[in-house]
Amino acid sequence: MAMSRVASLRPHGVLSLLRTQACMSTDATSAAEKVLKAANLQPGDVVVQNEADSELGKALIKAAKEKGFTTINILPNKPGVNESIELLKSIGGDVVVTEAYTNTWYMKRLISDLPKPSVGINCGEGSQATAVVKLLKEGGTLLTYGKSLPQEVTYPGAERRPLKWNDLLKAKKLNAQSL
Repeated sequence: MAMSRVASLRPHGVLSLLRTQACMSTDATSAAEKVLKAANLQPGDVVVQNEADSELGKALIKAAKEKGFTTINILPNKPGVNESIELLKSIGGDVVVTEAYTNTWYMKRLISDLPKPSVGINCGEGSQATAVVKLLKEGGTLLTYGKSLPQEVTYPGAERRPLKWNDLLKAKKLNAQSL
């Protein structure tokens, strides 16, 4: 059975797979340009994003680097994350951490020399979106791409004291947009 799968990839299957990946890369690059344009950033600005290991995340890192922006990149906690961290650093990610790391005092120390991010790009849900918002400066912009924010903020203690997203956005004076 394994032989038939291998045989089906030659040569037409491989070309089809490569075409699909090329289209995904082109789409991700276009989407990254759209997101960065909507962010209205200036060279030297800092942008934070979650789901940084996605195709869009990688394209954002590359485009941001070309335009002179600093990136803080948050990855979901999953197997193989160390390899993803190294990959994202190699393509230009300035700060690359896991979601769990954002909840530690080490994170504050790691980014203490950077200006607070003025733009956050959210491609995740729940605690991933919370991790982005926590790092944004007051009055910043939260761009949500491909997802919608849940009703309530996900954070430790949310069961005891629920917090609505709209209330958090107002408290931090954030401009939230969906793309």
